[in-house]
Amino acid sequence: MPEWVDDGGRGPSRRSLLRTAGALLPGLVLGVAGTGVAAAGTASAAGAPRGTFSSPGYSWPASGAPATGARASSGAPATGVVFVLTAPDGRPLPGRRVRFSLSSFHAVRPSLWFEVPEGRKSPGRYGYLDLDTDAEGAVALAPRLRHGAVPTVAVRPVLRAQLVGSETILAASDLSVVPDPRGAR
Repeated sequence: MPEWVDDGGRGPSRRSLLRTAGALLPGLVLGVAGTGVAAAGTASAAGAPRGTFSSPGYSWPASGAPATGARASSGAPATGVVFVLTAPDGRPLPGRRVRFSLSSFHAVRPSLWFEVPEGRKSPGRYGYLDLDTDAEGAVALAPRLRHGAVPTVAVRPVLRAQLVGSETILAASDLSVVPDPRGAR
């Protein structure tokens, strides 16, 4: 097989293409792994911190539509989501900045989002949020993670946690907004 991709040696070499693909592969693998089964991530290397969510998967009933029949999201807290960051020996890691992000945010924004109070960012709905772990190495997301009236049927969003400044996903968990079993209120 020739070393050059195109004729005459004017294009990139096969070797440089393989080297580039190899450099990109870890990011591609992370992206695929982050959309997998709802479970806590494991440390990628010995001595790395570990993160876990308090449950392997979460779901909340969709909020009912208001009496006028208009479809609106309530912004109810998505309760129960707690993330804990620990050292390899199990000690909590306080004061560490962790980025929480929702996959496919633009597709699931009517269903799930992070709401940021005034003073941190302009108030609004966001697909990611950076928060610091408390003295126990934990972050409770209920005050900031919100759900609305639109079920997540076509898109299964994944909540990811990673240390700010690192590309390693510490933990990932499926999220969903399910239809309200009582129907529209």
